[in-house]
Amino acid sequence: MVLGNRTPVRQVESEGILRLLVLALALAMPLATLVYLKIQSTHLSYQMSEIKDHMRQEEEVQRQLLLERSRWQRDEEVQAYATRSGLQPRKQGHLIHRSFSADDQRLAKLRPVSSDEVLR
Repeated sequence: MVLGNRTPVRQVESEGILRLLVLALALAMPLATLVYLKIQSTHLSYQMSEIKDHMRQEEEVQRQLLLERSRWQRDEEVQAYATRSGLQPRKQGHLIHRSFSADDQRLAKLRPVSSDEVLR
């Protein structure tokens, strides 16, 4: 045995490839994590926009329901007041057609009526 004449230890070629793969993996892991997080962020933003749209639709439906409820309450109050006052409720008032004769139209062209005359 010769102690002073040591030959350098040879590195197996596959060990170098293994080190290269570990290095590539060490670089790829953070990049893969960043890509995964970006995909998740995009997915969450799509879901949030869908939720916001749904909330806007629900708010619009609620607003319309509140308007309809106030309209019904107002109609009921008017009806109750008319009943208390002894007035007859107006039925089919929108079917009464106002027609002007030819004389009325001629008078309106000759002498316009002011709003003060109508109120008296």
